[in-house]
Amino acid sequence: MDKNTLRKVYLEKRRFLSQTEYERRNQLLCNRLIDFFGVNQFKSIHTFIPIKNNKEPDTFPFIQYLWSEKPEIDVITAISDLYSPIMSHVEIKENTTFLENKWGIPEPQDGKAYSIDEIECVLVPMVIGSKNGHRIGYGKGYYDRFLENCNSRTLFVGVTLGPLIEGDLFIDQFDIPMHWMVTPFEEIKIN
Repeated sequence: MDKNTLRKVYLEKRRFLSQTEYERRNQLLCNRLIDFFGVNQFKSIHTFIPIKNNKEPDTFPFIQYLWSEKPEIDVITAISDLYSPIMSHVEIKENTTFLENKWGIPEPQDGKAYSIDEIECVLVPMVIGSKNGHRIGYGKGYYDRFLENCNSRTLFVGVTLGPLIEGDLFIDQFDIPMHWMVTPFEEIKIN
């Protein structure tokens, strides 16, 4: 299977999760993220905001956890430029207002600009990921360009609701490997 076919297959699998299974996986994923960040300490965490109509991993319970239990951690998210694969980054708080862009991505309307150099950890959305640290996203290249410009010490954590696959995904010269993979079923450190 090529990269585009894999993307389509796994997007369909996610789309057809029952609501009960979707919620169960999100709860398991949130628990794993809480455990992961209980052991690994960061001053700033960049997270994606889910497109719920696409049944993306729901990061809001984890974000709420950070705001209530770890207020010393800056929570950052992205605003996508709809005409080029570039994102700007802002800190979000409990009172941040979100509006959906044309792709259905909730974006902050009143966040404070945040320097990429100060981001210590990035939760990276995946359609599908492999146990060797590679991922397939939506194919527009936003995250690969963002990760390429992060500080060399920034930790990349791939996040998906599905299981990871064995072996190699289709990797090209622009793909940035993850340092960790976290799913509802496992967390894997990539060597």
